[in-house]
Amino acid sequence: MNLEELAQRLSFFIPSNLRLDIFALLLETYQDKKNLAHDIGCQQSTLSKWTRDGQIPGDKYMSKILSLAIERSLKARELLQREVFGEIEHLSSSFGFPKEDRSEGDLNQLLDLLDDKSRAILWHLWWNRHAPIDELRDLIDAEQDFEVLSRLKDSINAQAQRILNRPVVSFEKTKVDPLTGEKVLFNWWFLDEDSRLFPGRKGETLVDIFNERDSVILIAQLPELVNTTEPDIEYRNGVLKIRLRKGGTRF
Repeated sequence: MNLEELAQRLSFFIPSNLRLDIFALLLETYQDKKNLAHDIGCQQSTLSKWTRDGQIPGDKYMSKILSLAIERSLKARELLQREVFGEIEHLSSSFGFPKEDRSEGDLNQLLDLLDDKSRAILWHLWWNRHAPIDELRDLIDAEQDFEVLSRLKDSINAQAQRILNRPVVSFEKTKVDPLTGEKVLFNWWFLDEDSRLFPGRKGETLVDIFNERDSVILIAQLPELVNTTEPDIEYRNGVLKIRLRKGGTRF
């Protein structure tokens, strides 16, 4: 489920006054009604009506407003965390519902909760173990470092704390790469790099696809060792098929 689909489900739980607050924070982030109207998919006059009359954005636009706010406005995310998710957790506790046991949470659950760009960052850090901020910025085609930092801290680590009770990435001014012995400066690191990251749920195969600026990356967890030196690759009518022969060396 992508971010906009999640935002559409979330919109049913957003009261009228909070919708206006989220829209105001998104407008504050953009500071340009023309660009915001384009990204929402509405006329600029519609935005003016919302701001002038205090009119509540309807369901037609609210899912897009929510997804943009979650993606680009730190203040909007903090507002949602406090007024929606925090309130739901408080009410759940007040009604006596048992608190969710997160001790068995895994990184597959974390991936399910992340938007595409945050998921791409996490995969990249796991695969490479560490990366500088500019590399992550180019990875998700972000305009500023702030967007990357926001995803690392407020999306990836915030959700990891909720699911795993611990962060999964951290910034280190200086650290020695245990595999190469190289001293690495000012990088973001994936924590617990020696652990098997995504064990997969029983009966499920983990597959992720990222559509980058000039490439498409497919990541798949395989049930056993395969030979990757001579893959059979077919592409037909928009469908990619890759056949890997069994047997190989674990790297």
